[in-house]
Amino acid sequence: RAFLIFQGDTKKIAKAIGSTSMAVATYAKEKGMELRPPHFVTPAKLPKKKKEKHDFKSMKNYNVKWLNRITSMEIHPAFIPCDHDEPCNDETCSCVKNGFFCTKHCGWGCKSRNFFRGCACKAGQCRSNSCPCFAAKRECDPDLCRACGACTEPPNQRADTGQRCRNDSISMRRHAHLLRAESTVKDAGWGVYTKHALKKGDFVH
Repeated sequence: RAFLIFQGDTKKIAKAIGSTSMAVATYAKEKGMELRPPHFVTPAKLPKKKKEKHDFKSMKNYNVKWLNRITSMEIHPAFIPCDHDEPCNDETCSCVKNGFFCTKHCGWGCKSRNFFRGCACKAGQCRSNSCPCFAAKRECDPDLCRACGACTEPPNQRADTGQRCRNDSISMRRHAHLLRAESTVKDAGWGVYTKHALKKGDFVH
């Protein structure tokens, strides 16, 4: 094994096992040890993979019964990604039972009928129920939402006009900067103020 690891270099092998290079060379010769020439696999020899087609914007793959269960749930238990051998169904999938969509962290991932496929919204549509993510009370995920432009700007700062999607405020920590100060109104005490002027739809946390 050392002969393969060190590619037949007797000096390195001898240093690793605490022997002499002469002894290593003699032993390798007696055992007929030889390095095989490298075998490279050219791209032409690689088998062609079939492209899997996923409809990320269609709702047609969802089970209507499961959708109704998800929309009717008001209080959800703690989310634990499902992990089972059989495809997601009412009996095996904990996500289906508890009224959750399956996510990319689940065992079946995007192969599940219960997998949430994100949105394909255009500019400015991720703040209304026309956006599947917004309607499902979820933030846009750049791994799933291929067109809206979520999470393209750096975190911990307000998104400027360069980013179209505004449904990523929690995950990217884009909350408004709040300040605490004494009110200018007499005897009103202390209050919370914003450092910058707020726009409609800004996330205040």
